[in-house]
Amino acid sequence: MNLKKFDSVSYRIFGKWVEKRSGEYLELSHKLMQAHAAVPYEVYVSRSFLISLLLSVPGGIIAFIIFYGLVGIPLLISILLLPLMCAAAGVLVYGLMMAYPYYKANARGRSIDIVLPHVVALMHALSRGSSDISAFFKVVASNKKIYGEISEEVKGTLIDTKILSIDFNSALKNAANNTPSESYKNFLESLSTVISGGGNLVAYFLTKSEQYRLKALNSNKEFMENLAVLAEVYVTGIAVGPLFIIVLLVVLGLIGGAKYYFFLLLIVYLIIPAGGIFFIFLLDSMMDGIAAKFIKIEEDLHHTREDKSILKGVLRERIYYFIKDPFKILVEVPEKVLWVSVPAGLIFFVLFTFGYYNLDFEQLIYMIDDYLIFTAIIILTPYALFVEVHFSKINQISSNFPEFLNRLVSLHESGLTVATSIKRLMSSNLGILNSEVRKINTDIELGDGITGAFRNFGNRVNTVTVQRVVVVIENAMKMTGNVKDTLVIAAGDAINARSMEEERSRSIKMYVLILYIAFFVFLYVVWSLVTGFFPQMPEAQSGAVTEIAGEGISISGFDKALYIRLFFHAAVLEGFFSGLVAGMLGEGDVRLGLKHGLVMVTIAYIMFMFL
Repeated sequence: MNLKKFDSVSYRIFGKWVEKRSGEYLELSHKLMQAHAAVPYEVYVSRSFLISLLLSVPGGIIAFIIFYGLVGIPLLISILLLPLMCAAAGVLVYGLMMAYPYYKANARGRSIDIVLPHVVALMHALSRGSSDISAFFKVVASNKKIYGEISEEVKGTLIDTKILSIDFNSALKNAANNTPSESYKNFLESLSTVISGGGNLVAYFLTKSEQYRLKALNSNKEFMENLAVLAEVYVTGIAVGPLFIIVLLVVLGLIGGAKYYFFLLLIVYLIIPAGGIFFIFLLDSMMDGIAAKFIKIEEDLHHTREDKSILKGVLRERIYYFIKDPFKILVEVPEKVLWVSVPAGLIFFVLFTFGYYNLDFEQLIYMIDDYLIFTAIIILTPYALFVEVHFSKINQISSNFPEFLNRLVSLHESGLTVATSIKRLMSSNLGILNSEVRKINTDIELGDGITGAFRNFGNRVNTVTVQRVVVVIENAMKMTGNVKDTLVIAAGDAINARSMEEERSRSIKMYVLILYIAFFVFLYVVWSLVTGFFPQMPEAQSGAVTEIAGEGISISGFDKALYIRLFFHAAVLEGFFSGLVAGMLGEGDVRLGLKHGLVMVTIAYIMFMFL
């Protein structure tokens, strides 16, 4: 659907009515601005009204189907409740639409708070040789991949000064009023005061750098506490909670019939996956900007695009490096292995299930669900392996890079030049960075200088931590030429970032173990039911009622194979989504949960092979 046309229609219907009540939407308008929604509040509210109306009827019908199936009240009463359900669905959709700008603004605010200490460290380094704040802002704005949302905030300030011809102090105040981050707001207001009062910028940035470093440590502790609470909620509500409901529904279903079995299907095929996906998105929004990753800073090749000989040379170079190390691209971008694993998995599935497609649906499910699991393992295992190598390399670089900078600073402070210090470091044990130190030394000897050597280093390594330091060194050297102070600031920033990463990792790994324990408890209870409880139940055809002799208890349509298959699906879904959540909790990236998910799914499959 063309959103502009949809907005035009919704505004024609509701726009005038919304404008008459503009006072009710002042806060929403401010949040839309903070969220960078690029849409006026009149259009957004009109859009929300129309979407909620369009979704109210289908939402009410879905709620009616679920409500009628679960509660089992008379059909006539349920039909009378249908308008109320439609209205409730519309109100729910409208509420979610109106809440989204607040959520988006808060998410941007958290992202800004995470990166702000690094931005202040950059400005501290630049201020030692220049007092041109707009030049500092240009550096931040031109490095969005490194500084994220704060780059967008800075661009707004530059637009005010360069295009709208607003003086810099007024532009800072406008940015302070419109930012979703309270910390960034205070920073801009204080900066405006220092500039207008002619204060010492170096001292100001030094003070703010230390202040935000301590604040980041406190925020990190608060973040870990919130993460621990969410982990406990997931374990209780999604990992273990459904288990007890499933056990209860199994017993009630044996006595009460199909309506409880319907609820059991809802738990297994909807609640468990939806709960896992919800927590993954929730954790992802909390960890935005925290997880380490590779980034590629694009070089400006516009001037070479028309030169065919240069383009051919670039292509030959890429082919050469691919032949030299074909797995490097898969380590840097693990998703590219899916171009091979997905077709391989699909070919496997089609070849081994081709003969079952003429069966009835229920028989088809019984025959192919094992092959679905094998297909998922074929597709995801290579991807999970390259993801592990990808993040292992990032962690090794992140661990050794602060030590590299520390040693470089120590040698330089002892009286050696930077070039001589790097040459000395060639004999040090810096793990994965040993080869990079040799390349840095080679670049310096070939005449690239310190700035060029570090720029080349950043292009080769491509992690956020390294790129951030490269930006500091490159721009500070241009403005100040003060190598020593620049390296000290860059080293301190890198060490602070690494210490927070390690603290988060240590404190949250316990919850990964708890998720494994919860999964094994799930499997144990299922095993006990299938091997202990089910054998005591008499077989019955679906819809038939069997009475246990002498007990006066009627069993309704108990199909052992059906229930075992249902438990099997529950265990597989529980294991897979618990694994993904474990990756988000323990390592900050859902892809790192694939190994946990595949391990749990494999364990569940092996267990059910013996049932």
